[in-house]
Amino acid sequence: MFRILVGTIVFAAIAMNLMRAFEIQKWLVSGCLLVLAIGLYLLSTILVQYFIKKRAPEFANDQMWELTAGSGIVPKWVSSIGLLSVSAAIAAILPWVVAILKAIF
Repeated sequence: MFRILVGTIVFAAIAMNLMRAFEIQKWLVSGCLLVLAIGLYLLSTILVQYFIKKRAPEFANDQMWELTAGSGIVPKWVSSIGLLSVSAAIAAILPWVVAILKAIF
């Protein structure tokens, strides 16, 4: 949870600086963050499958891959990429949720 929070703050800060420095509109930055989130998620999924097939092929089928959790088969940096995808998605969506809530209340 801490990594997701820190990642969201970092992505939001980068997005704010890009918007100010290059005068980019908010929807474009949010779209780029969503594309980044999807790309990081796909990369994480591909790497998880790769490491499971490489280091523990007996768990490579669809039902048994969850048994590898916490066993060290998949490196922690691959899991960090997956958490960064969640952070990027939150950083992309959160400003719009806040704007909608401000408009309602």
